[in-house]
Amino acid sequence: MATLPGLNDSLEPLNIGESSDQPLLVSLTVGTEWRVQVPQDARLTIKILSGIAEIFGTELALDVSYVFQGTNLAIYAVEDAEIEWTSSELITQTVSGDTNMPFVYNVHFALEKMRVSSFEGPRVLIVGDSCTGKTTLAKTLCAYALKIKAYQPLMINLNPQECIYSPPGCLTATPISDLIDVTYNTWGQSMTSGATRLHNKQPLVKNFGLENIHENRELYMTTMRSLADSVRLRLSNDAAIRRSGLIIDTPAMEQLSDDFSELKEIISLFKVNAIIVCGHDDSLAMRLNGVLPVEALTIVRVPTSSGVVKTDDVYKRALQRNAIREYFYGDSRTVLSPYTIGVDFDMLRVWQPKSALNTNDSPEALMPVEVNASNLQHAVVAITYSSRRASADEVLKSSILGYALIMDVNDAKKKLKVLLPVPGRLPDMAMILTAFRYLE
Repeated sequence: MATLPGLNDSLEPLNIGESSDQPLLVSLTVGTEWRVQVPQDARLTIKILSGIAEIFGTELALDVSYVFQGTNLAIYAVEDAEIEWTSSELITQTVSGDTNMPFVYNVHFALEKMRVSSFEGPRVLIVGDSCTGKTTLAKTLCAYALKIKAYQPLMINLNPQECIYSPPGCLTATPISDLIDVTYNTWGQSMTSGATRLHNKQPLVKNFGLENIHENRELYMTTMRSLADSVRLRLSNDAAIRRSGLIIDTPAMEQLSDDFSELKEIISLFKVNAIIVCGHDDSLAMRLNGVLPVEALTIVRVPTSSGVVKTDDVYKRALQRNAIREYFYGDSRTVLSPYTIGVDFDMLRVWQPKSALNTNDSPEALMPVEVNASNLQHAVVAITYSSRRASADEVLKSSILGYALIMDVNDAKKKLKVLLPVPGRLPDMAMILTAFRYLE
């Protein structure tokens, strides 16, 4: 996973702030960052008293309180700024001037020139190894695009481990048409059934269902091709998005094939015209320069910030769990009321993506799943638009209506409890079992 939700200065001694309910002050000079690690059970409240400061390209309003919990963040001073902050728990903080923001500014202005010089906006592919700042860069470039004009860059996420306006296991394309809520530890509010403070982001979602690409590379490429087809249709019908361009975030390079075959197909499918390489050195950029058609591509490198946090599996699971919970229940500010229904076993038809972890030799990409507690207890399932009686091939090509959570399975009574995000009957549609579980 990339550096979302934040940055941390790992090259300098860290200062440990004392827990206090009294407001404290930190002063930032222009071009410096205040990097903070907020524990999961702690809350940090900040307020910009003067100056201009931003988080991932989104400017913070003056005299407005922002509350953060269980996250890592970096506040960048566009001009000299004074910040008031309060935390009842111990937090780790440091101020650093070692930042890659000047390079990010250069990339943004280059993309802006491409937008004003053509009706076809930039189509940018961001690549790099794990924890090199890919997703942070994508988020910042989207936020900067909104500052210039009424642009709507299409943020495309090709990493199924990320939760960008969707539950985990999805590939998404989302028009970023309004501010990104900086207080969320991912990208902000997903498309839910409740009212939100900011404009709802409405993603186009394709379900991959697995967490790791290597479990089924063929299914991953099929899902990505389907997303690319939908993106092409959206671009042909929406001049604003076509002019704004695409920002494409990719999985870590170690998850992709060594021969760059998947990367080459991504470039072809989305008609990429610029590649940004996030890395500590030029090695990856030079390799790409040798195998890609550089006459039709611009390849540049953005140095990785010294404050990138190396996220572990525990942190990834926490982000994924939060995304699933938010999909059904909302959050502390936007509480949703999901609907629990009881259904019989024979009302479900569930398929499962073929995985390298399965020993089944079936040539089908989807395999039928027996409805029982061992298979479905606490499972997140995707509800397709295909009929419950549809074939595996039809289900595979179907779009996703939404997601449901199998809360309880009673094998003796042949009954299930299913959690839906909205009231109503269980749709008579085929379902696809994902690799993700959620236990309340």
